[in-house]
Amino acid sequence: MEEEQEKITSIWNLYEIGKNYNHSQNMYTEGRENYNFYLGRQWEGLKRPIKSSDPIVMNIIKPIIKYKTNIVNQNSYSIVFNPNTYETLEDLQTLKSLTKGLNQFVMKMWEKSQSGKKVKNIVRNSAINSEGIMHFYTDGEIINSEEIDKNNIYYGNESESDIQKQPYILVTFRKPVEDVKTLAKKYKEEGKNKLTNSDIKGILPDNDTYEQQGSDKMAEEITPMCLVIMKFKRNANGTINVSGATKTADILDEQDTGAELYPFAHYIWEEEKGYARGVSEVRGLINNQIEINKTATRRAISVMMTAYPKIVYDKDRVNNPESLEQVGSKIELKDVRADNVSNLVNYLHPATMSPDAYNLQQDLISGTRELAGAGDNATGNIDPTQASGKAILAVQQASQMPINEQVDNYKYFLEDCGNIIFDIIKTEYVDGLTLYSSEETINDLGQTESLERPFTITQEELDKIDLNLKIDITPNSPYDVYATVMTLENMLMKGLINLEEFTEALPEDSPEPKSDLETIIRKRKEARNMIAGMQEQANALNSAMNQEMINQGGDIDGMSYMQDSGNESQNTDQQQNNMGM
Repeated sequence: MEEEQEKITSIWNLYEIGKNYNHSQNMYTEGRENYNFYLGRQWEGLKRPIKSSDPIVMNIIKPIIKYKTNIVNQNSYSIVFNPNTYETLEDLQTLKSLTKGLNQFVMKMWEKSQSGKKVKNIVRNSAINSEGIMHFYTDGEIINSEEIDKNNIYYGNESESDIQKQPYILVTFRKPVEDVKTLAKKYKEEGKNKLTNSDIKGILPDNDTYEQQGSDKMAEEITPMCLVIMKFKRNANGTINVSGATKTADILDEQDTGAELYPFAHYIWEEEKGYARGVSEVRGLINNQIEINKTATRRAISVMMTAYPKIVYDKDRVNNPESLEQVGSKIELKDVRADNVSNLVNYLHPATMSPDAYNLQQDLISGTRELAGAGDNATGNIDPTQASGKAILAVQQASQMPINEQVDNYKYFLEDCGNIIFDIIKTEYVDGLTLYSSEETINDLGQTESLERPFTITQEELDKIDLNLKIDITPNSPYDVYATVMTLENMLMKGLINLEEFTEALPEDSPEPKSDLETIIRKRKEARNMIAGMQEQANALNSAMNQEMINQGGDIDGMSYMQDSGNESQNTDQQQNNMGM
C-alpha cells in the first residue's frame, strides 16, 4: 500500500483534496439534479407501483431559464480596446491606430473560435448550475477558446470568487490513454519531464468518471481513457506556471508561460459569500417544481379513478358482458322484466373533484414564475414597428430589473475575457503582432480602391498600449443598433450631417444598407474624380496651346494683320459692287 502511495503524483493529491471538498458541498449531486430538472427528467429514481399512472411533468424551470438567459444574452456586447490616458494628441492618434488594429484582430479571433456561441452556453450553464467557465489558449498562431464544465475545475481557495486571486487552479479532462502516452513522449523529447519508458507504459485506463458531468454516459467508454490534470499556479515573479499529470505520472513539469493572468474567466449567476461557485437559478425552483408535478399527478389519478362513469352489471344474468364496451351491440339478459333492467346494468355516477387541487397547482405555477421575475408581465411581447428604439430599450430595461445583477456580471465576465486575450497577445507575440489596416486610394482611372496594408505592433508598443489601455464593453443588441440608426436618420434629415457622414457613422450590423450606401458614395466620388480629371486635362491642353501661341507671338500678329487686311479689301470690293448695282 505504501509503495502504491508513492506512485501517486502531487497534482493528483491536490485533485483529491478539491474533490473531497466538493463532495462535502454536495456539488456533484446538486449539479446532476439541476440539469435533470432543467431537461425535464424530474422523477429520476421514482419507485411506483405497477399499473399506476405515469407521473406528470409540467416543466416550468426550462422556460424560466430560457427567458432569463435570453435576456442576458440579448444584451450583446463587444470587447473594444480604447486609449485611456495619453500625453499628446500625437500619442492619442498613434494609440487609436494601434487599438483599431487590435479590435479587428480580436473580432476575427472571436468569430473564428465561435466564442460568441460559447459565451451563450456559459450563461445558460451558469443559470442551471451556478457557474460557467471560459478557457483561452493558443493553438499555433491562433488564440482559441473553450468551455470548461464546473465539475472539471478546482480552485486552490474555494472561498474566493476572483479567479486571479487563486493560489492555483486545476483543470481535469478525460483523454485516450494512447494520446496521453504520445504527449508524455513528446514532452520527454523536449526535456519537459523526467519520465522513463517504464513510467510512460504505466499510464493506464481508469474509471474516475463519477465527478464528471454526464458521468452516467461515461459508464462504458469505447476507447480506454484516463483522467489528466493540468495545474496552473502563480509563481514568485507573478507569472503563471503550468504543469500536468495523471494519477501516476508527471507528464509535464512546471513551465513558466510568461503570462500574468490565469487564462480562465468564469461567469457566476449569483454571488454567494464564502463560496467561489455562486448559486444557480434552478436550485431555488426545484421544491416548487416537485410540488407542481405531484399535484398534477394526483389530479390525473383522481380524474382517472373517479371522473369517468363505470359500468355495473349482474354477471349471473348478463350473457355477453363483453358487449357492454362495444358501440351498438346487443345485451343478452336472463329473466328480465321491463321494470328491472336498470337493476341488471347501470352506471356509477362520477364523483365531483374539489377545485382546490387545480387552484393550488395554478397558484404554484404563476407564483413561482412571478417570484422568479419571469411572469406574464415580464415576458410580454413588443412590436418593434410600433415603437421607437429608445422606447423598446426602456421597456426592456424595466423588465430586466430582476436580473440586473446577472447582466452586470455578464459585462464583468466579458471584460475579464478581454484582459486575458490581451495578456496572451503580449505573451505569445514577443516578435510583434502583425495586423492589417484598410486604406482607400485612387487609381489612375479615378476609381477608389480599398487596400489591406499589413503593419506590425512591436513588443514595446504593446507594453505602451498596456499602460494606456481601457477595455470597454459596448452594447450592440438589435435595439441598441436600431436606436442609433434612428438618431442618425434624424440628424441627416435636419441637415446636421451629410450622406457620407451618415454612412460612416452607421454601425456595421445596421439594418440600413451600409455597403450599398458606401458603393453609391464611392461611385459618386469616382464620377467627380473622372470629371475633375477631364477638366484638368482640358485646362492643361488650353494652357499648352496658350503657351505655344505666346511663344509664336510675332507670326501670330502678322497672320492677324494679313487676315484683317484681306477682310478690309474684300469689304471694299463688296461695297463697290453694291454701288454699281
